[in-house]
Amino acid sequence: MTIQNKITLLFTLLTATIILLHSVFIYYFSTQSTFNNFFHRLEVRAQIEAHAALEENENNSSIYYEVKEKHLKNLPSEIHYFINTTPDGTPIGARPKLHLPDSFYNDIQKGGNARHFDGSVFYVGMAIHEPNHNFILVSSAVDVYGLEELENLKRMKIIGFFICILVVYSAGRLFSREIFKPVRQIIKDVKGISAHNLHLRLENGNGKDELSDLSHTFNSMLDRLEVTFEMQNNFVSNASHELRTPLTIISGEAELGVRDPCLSETARNGFATILRESERLEYLISSLLKLAQTGFDGKKQQWGQIRIDEMILLVKKNVDRIMPENQVEINFNQLPTEEESLWVVGNLLLLKAAFANIILNACKYSDNQSKVVVDVFADNKWLNVKVTDQGIGIPDSELPQIFIPFFRGSNTVNYKGHGIGLPLTNNIIRMHDGQIVVRSQEGKGTTVLTQLPIGPQASLSS
Repeated sequence: MTIQNKITLLFTLLTATIILLHSVFIYYFSTQSTFNNFFHRLEVRAQIEAHAALEENENNSSIYYEVKEKHLKNLPSEIHYFINTTPDGTPIGARPKLHLPDSFYNDIQKGGNARHFDGSVFYVGMAIHEPNHNFILVSSAVDVYGLEELENLKRMKIIGFFICILVVYSAGRLFSREIFKPVRQIIKDVKGISAHNLHLRLENGNGKDELSDLSHTFNSMLDRLEVTFEMQNNFVSNASHELRTPLTIISGEAELGVRDPCLSETARNGFATILRESERLEYLISSLLKLAQTGFDGKKQQWGQIRIDEMILLVKKNVDRIMPENQVEINFNQLPTEEESLWVVGNLLLLKAAFANIILNACKYSDNQSKVVVDVFADNKWLNVKVTDQGIGIPDSELPQIFIPFFRGSNTVNYKGHGIGLPLTNNIIRMHDGQIVVRSQEGKGTTVLTQLPIGPQASLSS
């Protein structure tokens, strides 16, 4: 999850919590206020009913009820229950069948009154103790209007909550996107900088905030990288000349010594050894220089469009020249019919060297005793070259180290090599925005899958 999304979600969650607590607070106290008001009204009605019941004069009582019915509006579902009691408040006879807990009656006996709410019905009770009149009055009613208002309030709060969350989330997205706009620009600019254009720098902005500090830090790092790359570039150029020149002289003199008939057989054999070892040393130096160059600099290479099947055939010719006894088989049966899917962008010499290394390794570690199959195929994004051999394989514990320069497997001591081929190949494929996947089982063989981006849309990164 991106930081922008995290900030948006955190902002939304925090605001939602505040809105929810505020809504619960309002609803709770609105409910308490509504209940208290209705309980008060019901208690007033109960007191009127009790006063009427205490009227000893029947005429006064009838007049009282007549005035009540005329001027006082009954509450919805208003009912009054009289329960005779002893002077100490103990009920006489059965209680009315109401949904009231025993604590309701206990509160009346102890405090003289009680309240209870059950579902939608409000109950109030009071104890009346007058000479010759001892009873408990229980009054019930339904607050239709109040409960409806509370239900409407709850509905509005729920709907309003989700609307607010939607608005807050949308505002948070806009806010975070605007905040991270400079960060996205920095990322875009950094991605556009490679070994081809190390002279480019990021804009420092207003120079007063953390993003400006970040840009300044990147620019400082790029300054150091540019200096380092130039130093390495000079080293590669100088080393290429300084190392090859004496080697060429040594090889030439050794070759003359081998062909000189005036020398003894022992001397000619010595010159032959010098010639052979100088050729190995020249190959090693060339590989090291190429490894150093591919590790940092792509701008000196000539890039263009390369057709994958034609390149593999060129690699096969090189392999035939180096190892005439090879048993390499190339399979083009899975290649797409669309010609535009057969092209990659890159440097032909480097890619030939990379695939030659892979195929030559497969032949070498198979002792040219078994087939090496090269499958070339494509999918929606990649051109794939899979090289499969049945050679000595690679121990599982050593697979993560095969791309480390000069590393050689523990089972390769009887094979010539320097541990440079695969690191060089890996660097070349990475230069072409590709990837290598190696699967191997010791004693059974190795499969190397190389993937390169299809077509001219492949970036020319270093």
